[in-house]
Amino acid sequence: MWALKIGGSILHASAAESLAASRGVLLACLRAHPGRCLLIPGGGLHADAVRAAQRVEGFDDDTAHVRALAAMDTCAAELVNLLRPTARVVERLADARTTAAEGLTPVWAPHAELATDQTIPRDWSLTSDSIAAIAGRRLRLDGVCLLKSCAVPKGATAVQLAASRIVDAEWPGNVNGLDSRVLGPEAWAVASGLDWIFGGSSAAPDPARA
Repeated sequence: MWALKIGGSILHASAAESLAASRGVLLACLRAHPGRCLLIPGGGLHADAVRAAQRVEGFDDDTAHVRALAAMDTCAAELVNLLRPTARVVERLADARTTAAEGLTPVWAPHAELATDQTIPRDWSLTSDSIAAIAGRRLRLDGVCLLKSCAVPKGATAVQLAASRIVDAEWPGNVNGLDSRVLGPEAWAVASGLDWIFGGSSAAPDPARA
């Protein structure tokens, strides 16, 4: 099983954006393969609202971190709604495998597990990118894959992706020793783009990776 992070900009793409059609292809693929991966949602518009509120209200990064985790929980519920009836929200990583064994795709809402976790950075250097890697590492999954709304340079290293702000600053350290992929729409927004995760192909596309 892989941890698969769906960027918030994909989840919240408007009907007028071409990305919305790509999202439809992705959702259809996920519905057709329930229980085959652990989904981690980005924070999307809800995380953007936390950033905006922090600029206005001036609360500290620790508070922003907790509120951003809650934003991911909201996106987890939205994603399950889009995937119904093939997915279920899980608040504890320990429930991911049992949910998958029931034939449902687990979608992690991380607030309950990470809001008080002092072992991870509690600021904007850590986003849903690294949270997906944390899930993959803690559950000893096969690997972690990020689905991005932007084009991803082929062969780029984790450090290069972080320098380009395609992934968060903590990503290189969190995927060290972990099989990882970072894919843009050119790789995932096709019907067979994720077959390598679901068992249809043994080979991944030529992605950026750690």
